[in-house]
Amino acid sequence: MVTEKPVPGNNLRHLKPKEKYKGTNIFTVATSFEEIIDKSPMIVFFWEGDQRARTNYVSERVTIFGYKPEDFLEGRMTYNELIHPEDRSFVHNEFDSFRKNSSNQFTCEYRVVDSSGSIKWISEITFPCKCDDNLEYHGILLDVTDRKMSERTILEKERDISILYSASALASESLDVDDLLDEMLMEMGDLLDITAGGVYIINPEEKEAVLRAYIGPRGEYPESIHYSVVENMFNNSAGAPSGPLVAEDTFHYQGQMQRKKYLLFRLYSREKVMGFIQLSIPLNHEVSEKSLQVLEHVGKHIGIAIENAQLFEMTQRAYEDLKHLDKLKSEFLANLTHELKTPLISIKGFSDLLDKGRLGELNEDQKKANLAVVRNADRLKRLIDSLLYMSMEKEGKYQYHFEEVDVGEIITDSMEKMKVHTEGKDVDISIDIQNKSSLIYGDRDRLTNVFLNILDNASKFTQGSGKIKITLKEEEEYIHIKIKDNGIGIPKEKLPRIFDMFYQIDGSTTRIYNGVGLGLHICKKVIDIHNGSIWARSMEGLGTTVHVKLPKT
Repeated sequence: MVTEKPVPGNNLRHLKPKEKYKGTNIFTVATSFEEIIDKSPMIVFFWEGDQRARTNYVSERVTIFGYKPEDFLEGRMTYNELIHPEDRSFVHNEFDSFRKNSSNQFTCEYRVVDSSGSIKWISEITFPCKCDDNLEYHGILLDVTDRKMSERTILEKERDISILYSASALASESLDVDDLLDEMLMEMGDLLDITAGGVYIINPEEKEAVLRAYIGPRGEYPESIHYSVVENMFNNSAGAPSGPLVAEDTFHYQGQMQRKKYLLFRLYSREKVMGFIQLSIPLNHEVSEKSLQVLEHVGKHIGIAIENAQLFEMTQRAYEDLKHLDKLKSEFLANLTHELKTPLISIKGFSDLLDKGRLGELNEDQKKANLAVVRNADRLKRLIDSLLYMSMEKEGKYQYHFEEVDVGEIITDSMEKMKVHTEGKDVDISIDIQNKSSLIYGDRDRLTNVFLNILDNASKFTQGSGKIKITLKEEEEYIHIKIKDNGIGIPKEKLPRIFDMFYQIDGSTTRIYNGVGLGLHICKKVIDIHNGSIWARSMEGLGTTVHVKLPKT
């Protein structure tokens, strides 16, 4: 509220009409403050009328807009004409709302156009004031152009950082080319004032750039762009532009000639052009040099991501090809093992008949020869069974038959089957079972095969007077089996790999000991299926001990 205090004189040079304000609060206070107002950075207006059509007072500082106070006081210029044409409707509606709601204060920021056509931003604070019987609006205007420009610069930098961050994040997260490009275009659509955008990937073999992602009106961008060898837009020659380009173009669209403004920047990966992004922007939109630099960096991020995604796609295709080949290999092995089994059954059957004398008595030399046939036929059968097991296991088709079994019986049975392989060799196999019954839940056939493989290895690598000792004892939760031999042992550096598929300690073509490197690998797989563990301890020249632990029932 203004307190009445008469002040002699009338120093309001631009107050109209002066007689109207004599003896009023406004006249009294304004006289003492006019000099301060004129020297301050603010512009003061007194308006009359619902839409501030008539100016009753304006301070000298209105000259920053290129107008004199008299231009407003004498009606040659209205305040509404000073407001930017694009902001007039907004300011009018905001002021109308303030007036209808009988608010105490009107605040608003908008643009004005000075006499030279330059645009300035102002911040307005206006109060309603009752002077005699008239309602006036007393407003204070501050030029905030510098602040607005600073805010705009900050927003542009935030946008640039956001674009760079989005490009980096998408480049690091996505390995799908189409998803990556769609997401990148959507990000740019949110952050930049674009009407359409497309990403083209270059196919150098076909000499064309193919549209892989697009946003905007349908059909505005061609599906592909063909280029000749002499064109250098997509290569790294000295004449090729390296940075983003801004250009205008006239084209025919939906029966009309139209003008468009384009922003184009290339996508690089290690100095190789992977493609380019083309964005349609409004004709009046100016792109700063800094924004172009940001887009150049974005192009490098996306280019690297595209190359990585393409390499990933190539790797995936190669992987699928390998899977297909692996499947063919597994099918071949399955068919091969079945084909080999048929003649082997006949060989083994007739060998057994000969051994039992069903086809006539054999002399000692014939018996030894027949024994060799039986031994090698049995070895071949186990090899074929191993290949078939690996093939079916890999395809997930092998059916295990779990039941309660006695490990001691399985080991004893394995020893009996090993006799044919140790016959004629000076190898002593002993067994120490410390419990009458050692029950587990397992597959009898597969576990028998495990211990046959371990015993076969122990026999194979034991020379001269060989000894193989099997020990079986119960522990708290497991049955612990140890198979110890005094053979040639395993070199320390090769011990960690003995359970790898196809691994052989001596893999040369001149090796002494036969085998294909499947036995111990299958042993580990079967023991793992039984939730057990298998490992080996060995010293070269002193022998090897294989440990097997199986959970008790």
